[in-house]
Amino acid sequence: MTGFRPSDWDGDEEPTVKLGNLYGFNFESLLGGEHLIGFSGVILISIAESKLLPILADFVLEYTLTGEIRRLGGPIGEAMVEFGVSRFREQAAQTDEPLAILALVTLFEQQELTTAGYLIRALNTPNPACRGIAFEAFGAYLLARAFSDPTPLREVFELVEGGKKANKKLLDEVAELVTLEKVGDDFQVTPLKIATNFRSSHVLGRSPKTAADTLEWLQNPQGSAFCFPANTVGPDLIFVLKLTNYKDKVLRVCVQFKHTQTLSPQDSEKAIRTTDPSTFLSRKTKDNNSPTCSDPLMRGEIENAIKNLGNGTNKAGRCGLLQVVFSRPSPPDSNALEKAAKGSHPLATVLVRFLEEPESDLGQAILSLANVALRGPDRKRKDPDEIEGARPKRQRRQPIRE
Repeated sequence: MTGFRPSDWDGDEEPTVKLGNLYGFNFESLLGGEHLIGFSGVILISIAESKLLPILADFVLEYTLTGEIRRLGGPIGEAMVEFGVSRFREQAAQTDEPLAILALVTLFEQQELTTAGYLIRALNTPNPACRGIAFEAFGAYLLARAFSDPTPLREVFELVEGGKKANKKLLDEVAELVTLEKVGDDFQVTPLKIATNFRSSHVLGRSPKTAADTLEWLQNPQGSAFCFPANTVGPDLIFVLKLTNYKDKVLRVCVQFKHTQTLSPQDSEKAIRTTDPSTFLSRKTKDNNSPTCSDPLMRGEIENAIKNLGNGTNKAGRCGLLQVVFSRPSPPDSNALEKAAKGSHPLATVLVRFLEEPESDLGQAILSLANVALRGPDRKRKDPDEIEGARPKRQRRQPIRE
């Protein structure tokens, strides 16, 4: 019905129950003509399908990558409900019907409306706040592509010098992106190749709105690979890599994204701090320049959940975790990085110039990130608590000239 297969399907298994005739979704009316919306036999409005298709594509592709559910009112929302993609909730169309979503992803790929294309368009928006949010999804997508096949960590990450000697051995490991699902008391990890039609879930990521929702994801990701935590928690992205030289060892990764022209020492320190579980849920107040925790009990629960998220490696500190700062076009302050590298977990930046072929669309997008600044302040984490792409080869590429 969708063009997708479960990640654990080997292609040779016979169905355990007798299936009747299966029919796929038919979205032919999306590809031409116009869509009419009427009431009691009276046509109220028409929407050109050429306009509806790309709008729908952007919403669906964002949802499957981040788990962020768009809600729409008006004619576009009604059209989505009529096509069976969305449902009405509180007088708005909410798009989260799994089978219809995956069938649409297949349709969009046939029409060359890809996730990469959507992200590149989103990065070109004139709105700085929206562009900052799009940068998080773009960075997650690049990392997903980089680790769709077993890849040496040192081809993607550059470890900050000054940390523990044991941390240096970590970059010798080969890793791949996985989805996680709680089965009994253990986590089932399944490799995720983002460019294929095999999925553990109809969404690759989730976007919790609260610290409690973030904790719930850490306790059971339910077949997803990415968590874009609540703003108050700390990092912009949490995901897990399986170390392929071991049977079941994993590396947890916390990433902070910064899309800004200049990243001051203070902002660099703050960005790094948000990736350390021991300083999650922290903020500075007017009366105290030292970050204080707004909810110590919740932070303890989140830190324990991270420690229990799969069988963690002993090469990455007490949480088996890699802290990452992904900042473009301005790199983090070098002194702030060196100081933070002496902490509990290894700290790294991203070798973005080696992620994609320079002549590819994604490679060109990376190049533009290296040279183009936001048109306004970095407001992607607007929060009162001050919490703040061609597929990679196995050999290192020549860097894009900046």
